Amino acid sequence: MKYVITGATSFLGQELIRTLAQSGAEVYAVCRDAGKLRAEVREQCEPIELQLSEYAALSERIVKADVFIHLAWDGTGHEGRNNPEVQQRNVTYAKDALRSAHAMGCKLFVMAGSQAEYGSTFEPQKEDMPCEPFSEYGKAKLQVWKECSTLANELGMKYIHLRIFSLFGEYDHPYTLVMSCLDKMKRNAPIDLSACTQNWNFLYAPDAAEMIKRLCDYGMQTEQFENGIYNIASDDSHPLKLFIERMRALTKTNSELHYGAIPSSNTVVSLQPNMIKLHATIGNMPYHSFDGVIESIINE
Repeated sequence: MKYVITGATSFLGQELIRTLAQSGAEVYAVCRDAGKLRAEVREQCEPIELQLSEYAALSERIVKADVFIHLAWDGTGHEGRNNPEVQQRNVTYAKDALRSAHAMGCKLFVMAGSQAEYGSTFEPQKEDMPCEPFSEYGKAKLQVWKECSTLANELGMKYIHLRIFSLFGEYDHPYTLVMSCLDKMKRNAPIDLSACTQNWNFLYAPDAAEMIKRLCDYGMQTEQFENGIYNIASDDSHPLKLFIERMRALTKTNSELHYGAIPSSNTVVSLQPNMIKLHATIGNMPYHSFDGVIESIINE
């Protein structure tokens, strides 16, 4: 099986390369700078350096593949997420990628969507619920689902849309909540936080990669396949404060935690994904526990 992964140097991209390569798949890793691939990951793939704006010609670089996983996306930072021009370009790039996937013979196109598509809701997020995204990023991801699923049908391709929730792990960015809190806790530094009363959900990145691999296997092996959306998350949803307190206990920190020091925004996001559809499709799989991963990060 030959896979194409765009956004290959991303947190999830590198875990996917590792997971797929270990299963015996060949992986083309499409990225802007192959130098950002971890050394052990680079050995498990064939890097292809391209800009997002060049994806329309990607089939000239990769002649034949089976599955295309599109993770690449511009404007994921705070400023870019609400820039409509940047986000609309991403919609165009996603359709370019889909057409290139068809040209190289891919049977399945997998798109990285986001929980941001659901918007601000305090109900459990279920794949078929109405979506009201408030950020331009969420609106664009939802637009991609509507337009690319339609285009995939026209091209005779299978299409999976992943609504990815909050990933974490050893290779996460240092500015994320988990990694920044752990850093301060290890130094016994004070930590300013929001009230942290909303529900949250953390999924270990290698577990996310395994879920996506299983979905790809399902898509490729199922004849009567319907294009669809799948939540990519864990079954471990709790008030965010509980996760912070778990980290406090595991680090044995003396850090002062200032809950409520950071004002909550007008659009509070509460994560409580419904996982029934995913598990009905790929079966139950063991998760790495939040505490176990945190202990591993602390020990490293």
